[in-house]
Amino acid sequence: MLQRNSDLPYVIPDEPPARPAAESWQYPTVDLREMGRILRRRYRLLALPALALLGLALTYLMFATTLYTATSTVLVDPRRANVVETNQSVLSNFGTDDATIESQTLLIQSVAILTRVVDKLKLTEDEEFTPKPGLLDPIKGLFRSSGPSDGASPEDAARSRSVDILQKRMKVTRQGTTFLVDVAVSSQSPQKAATIANAIADAYFNEQVRAKYDATRIAATWLNSQIDELKSKVVASEKAVEDYRSANNLMVSQGVTLNDQQITDLNGKLIAARAQTAEARAKYEQIQDIAKSGGDPGGINAAISSEMITKLRTQYADIAKNEADLSSKYGARHPLVANVRAQRRDTQRLINEEIRRILESTKHDYDVARSRETSLQQSLDKLQGVSTSSGQAQVRLRELQREAEANRTQYESYLARSKETTAQESLEMPDSRIVTKASIPIRPSSPKTMLILGLAVMLGLGAGSVLAFLVDYLDGRVKTLEQAEAISGVPVLAAVPLVGARELARLARRGRNELGRYDPKSTKLLPAPLQPPLTRYAIDEPGTFFAEAIRAVRLALQRTMRSQPVKVVQVTSALDSEGKTTLAINLAQSLAMLGIRTLLIDGDLRNPQVTRALCPRADAGLLEVAIGQTAPEQAILVDHSTGLSILPSTRIKEVEYITELMFSDRIVDVLDHFRHRYELIVIDSPPLVPLVDGRALAELADRIILALAWDQTPGEVLSHAMDLLSPVSDRIMGTVLTRVDLSRLQFYDYYRSSAYLKPYGAASLHAGAAR
Repeated sequence: MLQRNSDLPYVIPDEPPARPAAESWQYPTVDLREMGRILRRRYRLLALPALALLGLALTYLMFATTLYTATSTVLVDPRRANVVETNQSVLSNFGTDDATIESQTLLIQSVAILTRVVDKLKLTEDEEFTPKPGLLDPIKGLFRSSGPSDGASPEDAARSRSVDILQKRMKVTRQGTTFLVDVAVSSQSPQKAATIANAIADAYFNEQVRAKYDATRIAATWLNSQIDELKSKVVASEKAVEDYRSANNLMVSQGVTLNDQQITDLNGKLIAARAQTAEARAKYEQIQDIAKSGGDPGGINAAISSEMITKLRTQYADIAKNEADLSSKYGARHPLVANVRAQRRDTQRLINEEIRRILESTKHDYDVARSRETSLQQSLDKLQGVSTSSGQAQVRLRELQREAEANRTQYESYLARSKETTAQESLEMPDSRIVTKASIPIRPSSPKTMLILGLAVMLGLGAGSVLAFLVDYLDGRVKTLEQAEAISGVPVLAAVPLVGARELARLARRGRNELGRYDPKSTKLLPAPLQPPLTRYAIDEPGTFFAEAIRAVRLALQRTMRSQPVKVVQVTSALDSEGKTTLAINLAQSLAMLGIRTLLIDGDLRNPQVTRALCPRADAGLLEVAIGQTAPEQAILVDHSTGLSILPSTRIKEVEYITELMFSDRIVDVLDHFRHRYELIVIDSPPLVPLVDGRALAELADRIILALAWDQTPGEVLSHAMDLLSPVSDRIMGTVLTRVDLSRLQFYDYYRSSAYLKPYGAASLHAGAAR
């Protein structure tokens, strides 16, 4: 059981020690020492599954097919080779889409690629990749709706079966989160495994190139058809633009219509004319203002800037100076002075005439500029009227132009893409490459001998541990003193060890000499050497654990006798063959050896084991004394070596008569008779559960000792026996564990086992049958 055993001493006192109320309940705990003891005492159950699985593993390894695994490593490169595109780098940036890598991993093991490998390597002709008939194939065929090759040719069916086998023999795995993919193939031949692994990688690359080529070729064909259609659309739209422009007189020069170009030119000329008119008017108004004010017309800008006037004024200045010089030299009336004065007047007249001409020219320029401005304004107004009337036509023209431009742009885009696609059609590179080619393996990969054996042992030990704990938990047999005390509710007086068969045989050999002198028809007690060794073991071997246990029971009984009047002690058991007879005989002999007048009564009239062991030919016993057929003193047999008195029981065939006798007053009278003649009466009674006789005797006993066979009596039976004794529960002195294997007890309670008591030098005890 998984409960912890208490550290009770080997000899149990009459009353159990009082426990504090706080210790009445505790939280359940896992006792590792107890678990270790369970595994040690159930070592057979622990080892059995491990040995069974180990045997199965060895059998599997003997018949399993040896496989070799070759692995080729592929780099699924998400970068794209752009050799023909000049506007991009040769290799684009790395992608981060894990789904793409996983998709490529599944593509490597797809049926399409594996079919190419099967055809290339002719695996349909390889026995390893040809399915072999199995024992369960007829049964599997009953559950198939149709055969595997129905509707397919024999070649296709064979190829499909080879592909299925190859899929089972290969494993494609991605190395963590990298772009590396391992293609592992297992085969019975290491060379074949490497060849197939490399062939799968090559087929995957060829599939990539073929898929790209097909996609590029389909795209090029579609683009060419689209280009022809777009070309006709461009021609039609441009012709519509030209026809509409001609019909609406919307001729274009340098990107604009002629009318718009004329308006633009006239507008520029009109602006220039207005500027000239303004300048001419300013000059003219200046002259008018000088004339009205009476000022000198020569001060105007045109006169000042005139070269002719400048020369005349220079000449006039020279003449005036010469006149002054001559006048001062010759006087005012000198002919030379008069001549110079005439020259000065002519020069002044010329200056005035030139100024008058400039004034007239200014007025004329103003009139011409104003007339030209008026003419340009009239022409611009006329052209604007024409432009307004053609505005609606220009809206439609621009619509046609946009449509033609869109068709032209799309056509040019498709044409450029077609040329790129045509260039790529002859240069397609796969997106992956082989990092490591598969090499020929030198060691087999399957079966993994050490792993299989290790797992078999580990699983076997695990299953054995579970089985050991389960069996121990379900095992309700009494194995410890604490368990017996907890179930019965009374103290455990002692644990009587099991005496080995070799030890019993050694003691039995001592009676060979006495056997020749013994009269088989004698009704007296058997001589001590002829009695079963176990019945006198406590006396013959006083230094053994067996004798120590008997003395422990005797001590508990003596303590009770000191405090309470005890005359009749019943030794019983819940079931048969629990060692109660051996316990009763040895206890009675031990008491008699102390000088206590003790009577041993064989109370089991149905199965008188005491009588069978000590006086098998007895002619009178308990029944004869009870019915008055024999006097009590005549039926009593005395063992002179111990002083023990014995009342045997002869065999009775009338079972009903025995039951009635146990419930009659005659048994009470017999016990009352012996109470006055003996200090203590020990009764070996029948078992409690199967027979009612023991329960009847319990009503007459002063104290009851219950014998329990160690690792034999179920706890439920002990509990039931205690319920049967509930009317006389106050008379139960305690229980005694019998046939305790001290060598095994250490797995349940180390401190009560032979290992703990070994230093005291007891005789070696071996497991064996005992009565």
